[in-house]
Amino acid sequence: MQDLSVKQRSPAITAGMNILAPGLGFYYLGQAREAWLWLILVMLPWFALFLFPWQLKTPWPVLVLPLLSVLVWLLGMLLSWQRARAQGPMIQRDSQRWQQYMLFWLVFSCLCLFWLALAVNVKFQLSLHQVTDNSMAGSINKHDWVLIATDKRRPQSFQRGDIVLLIHPETNREVLQRVVALPGEQVTVHGGGLFINGQWQSEYYVDDLQNQQRIPEGAVATTVPENQLFVLADNRDHSHDSRYWGALPSDRIVGKQVYRLGDKLLSLKELNSFVQGLIRELTGD
Repeated sequence: MQDLSVKQRSPAITAGMNILAPGLGFYYLGQAREAWLWLILVMLPWFALFLFPWQLKTPWPVLVLPLLSVLVWLLGMLLSWQRARAQGPMIQRDSQRWQQYMLFWLVFSCLCLFWLALAVNVKFQLSLHQVTDNSMAGSINKHDWVLIATDKRRPQSFQRGDIVLLIHPETNREVLQRVVALPGEQVTVHGGGLFINGQWQSEYYVDDLQNQQRIPEGAVATTVPENQLFVLADNRDHSHDSRYWGALPSDRIVGKQVYRLGDKLLSLKELNSFVQGLIRELTGD
């Protein structure tokens, strides 16, 4: 019976494995130390980007560092290909088992995901938020995940109809509500209807079958102050909003919803908490 533990390493496979993860081709050749070193050399320039301000007059680090990483990656492919050609048949080592390949690839994938989380949080200032109440039921359900742009906090950056994540004035909990009036606009809520500057607003997002209660005539009639927003929940029969505590000051705005992900990320709750906590530790927030 042929001894399958003695094999000739294919140069093509060696170079190709580096496409899956930088340095994986060296693992294929049984050179574990070189594999981990090459992985670090390829990933280091990407993480070095966070040492530079994102808003630069000369964006050379943003251009040069990724290019350097790609060149190192290609150099690793070429070097491993040359070593495979020069190497004769060899005995398979523990570092060449498929479990070790999978572990190496998982480490590379986790580093990529971690870098992406940092980039999203630092550059685009986006964060995940899971809805914990039914204040927006009908539009956004409890346990849904939404993507929040945390750089959108000033009232001037909002339009009527935007959904914002805010710190509730009564409970100090983070909740989602909808912007219905901007600074300087006159708001009137009566008979279950919303009027802005005297004009009735068609609110397609409010489920009339869900919201049967009606606010007494003239319960709300105000002008939104500067640097504040008038916000209402879509599920109004079961929520407290600006009808009860007035316009929302800008310092209570966490950010603006930019995308609703639904409940598909429910199983990633623990992972999200870990990543967000790690980001806070690294950024000092």
